[in-house]
Amino acid sequence: MSLPLPYYNDDPKSFAYPTIHKRWPTIIQDAIKDVESASEKPGKSEILSRLNNLLTAFKNDEVVREFTDTEVKLVPELAYYNTSLEECNKVKKVTWQTGPWLYLECYLYQFINVIFVEFKWQNYDVFQNLKTQTFKSSEFGVLELCKRYQSLSKQLESVKDQETLELLFNEFIDISLWGNATDLSLLAGNITLEDIKSVQGAEVRKKNEENILINDLSKAWKHYSSQSGKRIDIVLDNSGFELFADLILSLFLLDTKLAESVHLHCKEIPWFVSDTMPKDFQDLLNQLQDPSFYPNIHKDEPEAIKLVHDEIENYFKSGKIVITHDPFWTLDYNYWSIPRFPVYKELLKSNLIIFKGDLNYRKLTGDLQWDKTTPFKTALQELATSKLPVLSLRTCKADVVVGLPQGVNEKLIEQYKNMGNEIGEFWSSSGKWAVISFNQGI
Repeated sequence: MSLPLPYYNDDPKSFAYPTIHKRWPTIIQDAIKDVESASEKPGKSEILSRLNNLLTAFKNDEVVREFTDTEVKLVPELAYYNTSLEECNKVKKVTWQTGPWLYLECYLYQFINVIFVEFKWQNYDVFQNLKTQTFKSSEFGVLELCKRYQSLSKQLESVKDQETLELLFNEFIDISLWGNATDLSLLAGNITLEDIKSVQGAEVRKKNEENILINDLSKAWKHYSSQSGKRIDIVLDNSGFELFADLILSLFLLDTKLAESVHLHCKEIPWFVSDTMPKDFQDLLNQLQDPSFYPNIHKDEPEAIKLVHDEIENYFKSGKIVITHDPFWTLDYNYWSIPRFPVYKELLKSNLIIFKGDLNYRKLTGDLQWDKTTPFKTALQELATSKLPVLSLRTCKADVVVGLPQGVNEKLIEQYKNMGNEIGEFWSSSGKWAVISFNQGI
């Protein structure tokens, strides 16, 4: 069958349009400010010149160029980008403001990265300051999750019955799904397993699930709980609080012996501003341990934050939390291509692969203009029968959504308009709704 078209930057009915006109210039301008504030070292003026040229090229809607031989030599993965650009140009000449959204968004971050590599600033994360500030502002959420984990930690190892394990699995997945947007009302105080199993707990979960449009969690649980192996992989999204929520999920999985190991897949370069790099994991541990970073937690709940920090560190040192990375995650290729890359062999060892966040969902589905009733399995294309069990946890922040029942999209368009929004189709980019989609891989 012929595939739908991708989303293009010049389509005013696509969320690409406001994203590229508002967000992208800000990202480049913030990168310039960050370099300007950095200490003086060789190449600084040249980097600033390149970033300013990039900003000008975007504002003038210039034709997007191939990466040079020199750039490809420095970052070999850029050869894939040149191949893709050649294919895109066959459809229409790619310019910054008219080209395919997902391709150019990936291209943008690689373009910025190779500038720093060329001038030997390889370890410089131009988004580090923003990552740190954002995580620092999440003190309340971190506090609640620390208290939550502390109140349950002693009980988790004793949980054996499948019904309670599934209930807990659903709840910790929910925390991971919503990240810092989660409703933390259920997490406060000294909560017990009895509280979770109570009518009140069920009511809160039901309320939280009202905005989850598709929920395949029971299918994922049925698949995973029947497996003889015990490895879970998480393809991470944002660093900071979302990574912290993913680590809380990891602690739950390891404490209950639902998993023998959790493998966390990071990006190798600064990516989509806040995505997790391996160094961000260690940064998070250092920040949890630093009394000046979260003064209120260290003052009011010192035992809770120490417990969470120490448990994460102990599981990491014992090899049960594994931090891994692969250049594939920062290619422009969608995830249908996974079986053709070395990362596939590693993922085949997993009993469940959790893909976090919006970008991973876009890459799973090719970021194409699928009809929103298209089955998730169809949108996965080659990945659907790759023997990889895929669980996507995604709050909707871009156009593509698949697997919806008939009529739901139309209903949400009207609902979003009635909320005072001009373009009803942008409900799928608002972050107010979510999907939990599963495909067994066979």
